[in-house]
Amino acid sequence: MKNFRFGGQAAGLEGIEFLTGHGFDFADLNLNEIDKIRREDTAMLEAARDGLFFVAHAPDLRVDDPEGMARIEEAVRYSAIFRPRTITIHPILAPFSNTPEKIEMKIREIGRLSELAVSFGSRIACENTAEEPEDMRPLLEEHPDVVLTIDIGHSELLGERNKAFGFIETWPERIGHVHIHDNVGGDTYYDDLHLPLGEGRIDFAGILGALGGLPQEITITFEMPRQKAWEGLIWLRERNLA
Repeated sequence: MKNFRFGGQAAGLEGIEFLTGHGFDFADLNLNEIDKIRREDTAMLEAARDGLFFVAHAPDLRVDDPEGMARIEEAVRYSAIFRPRTITIHPILAPFSNTPEKIEMKIREIGRLSELAVSFGSRIACENTAEEPEDMRPLLEEHPDVVLTIDIGHSELLGERNKAFGFIETWPERIGHVHIHDNVGGDTYYDDLHLPLGEGRIDFAGILGALGGLPQEITITFEMPRQKAWEGLIWLRERNLA
């Protein structure tokens, strides 16, 4: 698809060199490993000059926990040196996980992160875990600079129809980033298998076809080990999906 750009995860120079050597478009910085990235950031930036741009994934912590929010904010602030196009966070906005007061608090804290990201040309991208498309409405209406990260694997869980279709239909202009991996469906956290493409049941042709109909550029991170990411890119190309 002409509007797709593909990338893989990186937390150091080795990851950047692999991605540049295998024709990926960008590196997705895994800020769970921020200490390692800090040690190698100069070399990573130099290696990326061969053609990679950056997106980032903030630490897998909660914005409604003061310590977690502080670490997320630190990671977002630090990531500015890489000029990431988007910075993914987990908002955890499904109603069964929250009270109305907690959702209000989360929306307020995400707004703070969004202001910080926008100050250096990035955008906060909120990733779906168990949310339905409508669960994102209060957040997206409150903060117009916030976009969505659609996790295709998460979207296959907790339902019969992959929720990515619903997110694309409901929020087409707010799709800012995509995570891609496979699974066989299921109803628990443990069913989020992050399988290589083709080893599960996900309808990638249908979902990527819908994403390909959007006007904006779509960055897509393979959330799996690097070699499997490369094999996944080949798998998509063989099926004319990349």
